[in-house]
Amino acid sequence: MLRILKIPELFWVVLAIPAIAMIIGFVKDPVTAFDLVHPSGEFSVRLMIVAMMVSPLRAILGRRGWLDWLLSRRRALGVAACGYGVLHLAFYLYDMGDWAMIAEEALIFSIWTGYLALIIFIAMALTSNNAAQRALRANWKRLQRLVYPAALLIALHWFYVDGEWKSMAVHFVPLLILETARIILMFKRRSARRATQAMTR
Repeated sequence: MLRILKIPELFWVVLAIPAIAMIIGFVKDPVTAFDLVHPSGEFSVRLMIVAMMVSPLRAILGRRGWLDWLLSRRRALGVAACGYGVLHLAFYLYDMGDWAMIAEEALIFSIWTGYLALIIFIAMALTSNNAAQRALRANWKRLQRLVYPAALLIALHWFYVDGEWKSMAVHFVPLLILETARIILMFKRRSARRATQAMTR
């Protein structure tokens, strides 16, 4: 079973299953576009959060087999998150069906935050490959770090579109706790290193 899970192509298939089910449902009955806007967005957020959790978990727990497994698939998770974000937008645009209204809504804070986050997602997905990493060099990491402002934009988008914070918090609070713990741990380790260096002088 573990060997099967290590096959990259199979992992992509698993990531695509919900999207395939959504698209089939939409093709059978386009009216369901409204009902598919939210779940497609949720899948995008969940995959992004899983990908973002890998680094703080490794910093806190150290190397673990399952974390190494996730780390090797983090790019796939990020690209899939972008794909579900695009699907989320496609269902939203179809459901709206009026370009004048779409353009008008794009100026609303709750909507343009989602657009901006998706633009960041697309930029990151297009550069999530070894060739882009070599070409961009140090700028590649800077680009990938834009996932943090993108996550904030998505949280704001979710909160203001839904009008309530509970479902958004359930998804984002665990990530916030892990990132906070990583920062605290990082400062503690730096302080310990400085204290050790001071004692050896």
